[in-house]
Amino acid sequence: MTMTDTSPRFVVRLHQGGSGYAYLREIFRAADGLGYDAASLYDLLGIPTLECWTTLSALAAETERIRLIPMVLANLYRHPATLAKMAATLDVISEGRLVLGIGAGGGEGDHKAYGLPYPSTRERVAMVGEAVQVVRLLWSGERVSFEGNHYRLNNALCDPAPVQQPAPPILIGGHGERHLLRVAAAHADITNMSADMSIAEHEAKRRVVDAHCAAVGREPSEVALSHNAHVFIGRDEAAVEALLAGHAARHAVSVERFRASMGNAIVGTPEQCVEQIRLYTDYGIGWFFLLFPEPVSVGDLELFASEVMPHFRDPQ
Repeated sequence: MTMTDTSPRFVVRLHQGGSGYAYLREIFRAADGLGYDAASLYDLLGIPTLECWTTLSALAAETERIRLIPMVLANLYRHPATLAKMAATLDVISEGRLVLGIGAGGGEGDHKAYGLPYPSTRERVAMVGEAVQVVRLLWSGERVSFEGNHYRLNNALCDPAPVQQPAPPILIGGHGERHLLRVAAAHADITNMSADMSIAEHEAKRRVVDAHCAAVGREPSEVALSHNAHVFIGRDEAAVEALLAGHAARHAVSVERFRASMGNAIVGTPEQCVEQIRLYTDYGIGWFFLLFPEPVSVGDLELFASEVMPHFRDPQ
């Protein structure tokens, strides 16, 4: 699937904390073979977890077609000039499969524990905007200079440039309306906000993004919408009920209370999941970041891929 295709993209979103590499390799390979469009890892330091970028680089060699997404990088963990080189390298190694996800970094504890700066939210968001500009300039493959409030380049070069031209897609994560979404409107190809949002919540954020696009001179259609969704899928009603009962027991709550806590998660048989997803595709959501129960079951991936995804693929 190319970035010009109009059918929705389905991403296996993994939270890899506590997971070994063999498990991550199994899930990425399964996603690759089953027709998912991408798989992602998160970027945290202060928990037992494999480092995001190193792991994605290794998984690039284990997969053939899925896109690889850091979801999302904490901007202050890496200088954007270094990140531009890292990203271009991964795009070359993966033969053009990188989507660069980046955000302001919400984990104050991680930053302070590792001696990293953690300025105000407004300043961190401004730094993300400059960081994306630095990355895009360097991806041109030409020598470039940049004079920002936070970052500077002086005749800097990123060679080789990324395989994807004019550039790999950039996803900016976050939901702050005054500052973050303005940066996303100015610089992102894809926005990513909270989990399990309703259509009404998406509409409210979309209006904010559209207004920011108008202010910075971009068309709203240039910024794709994405949706994070927990997924509980079973082959039939009995399987769904058993799945929910198991999760309720693990959380020491009733099934009814667990159901109520799921909000706008995608829950049900394949047919029911199709109906729920259709509401979002009809609204205009282009990317679905799917949070299957952890540890992710290859069986769940197979069921969703075989019984749900074909309903959203353009006929060949």
